[in-house]
Amino acid sequence: MTPHGRSQAGAAAGRPTLERAEVDGAWSRQRHFYEEECDPEFEIARPHNCGRLYQFLIEYKFQAGLEVLGLKLAGRSVLELCCGSGMMSEKFARAGATVTGIDFSPAAIARARERARRYRFAARFLVADAENLAFPGRSFDIVAVHDGLHHLGEPRQAIREMARVAREAVLILDPARAALTRVAIRLGIAAEMEEAGNEVKRLVPGEVATAVREQGYGNVRWRRTLMYYPHQPSGWFRWFERTPAFAAFRAAFWCTDVVLGRWGNKLALGARRAAPD
Repeated sequence: MTPHGRSQAGAAAGRPTLERAEVDGAWSRQRHFYEEECDPEFEIARPHNCGRLYQFLIEYKFQAGLEVLGLKLAGRSVLELCCGSGMMSEKFARAGATVTGIDFSPAAIARARERARRYRFAARFLVADAENLAFPGRSFDIVAVHDGLHHLGEPRQAIREMARVAREAVLILDPARAALTRVAIRLGIAAEMEEAGNEVKRLVPGEVATAVREQGYGNVRWRRTLMYYPHQPSGWFRWFERTPAFAAFRAAFWCTDVVLGRWGNKLALGARRAAPD
């Protein structure tokens, strides 16, 4: 997923020059990466072109989100922040939602529109800043983000904006801070800096829950999931294309997540307004 763009709110607040330069530099590096270095065809087709195992993992994350959200998507309007090339927007749309996806990258938005045309689902895609949403309060039933907050200069500001614009609920699917992640970083399995040049700002579930409660959301549910997959699937993913191997993986994955998921590296958090309109 790709980030929002530069935070005008932070600049207006009078940040020190060095900090502004760092934020702008990170924004520029990410903008260049998503505009110039991505493989457009891969991004448009992901996960359709990634094999059975990869699609299973993405769907597992999506279903974990629906579980904590506790709302049907059909007939509801959904705004997705940091939508990138529209992979998760497609899932929201296929679940019956009226979808608007935003991203800071015009190239990503062009890819998302091509995805919608190619795979025949309805969604609106716009270039916009996730930390400063140009929508009135309570404009969408649900405001969601998938693997986007960890790109941002100020994730908490984006969470406040999500809470402001949502009429009923917010849904956050993003990396969580975890001891297992620290071990994975030492082993070279996970990274502190992504290829796009941004620090991975992993979330603390309790802090995110507090942030949304402060915005008037009384029903907050979250769960962790233990999950890893590279952005582009490794060759060994193809080992699980056949049904016996795929079924064995699913069973092992489920058992592992039941035992270790509470310490997992992926956060699914759903929050609903205490008194929705």
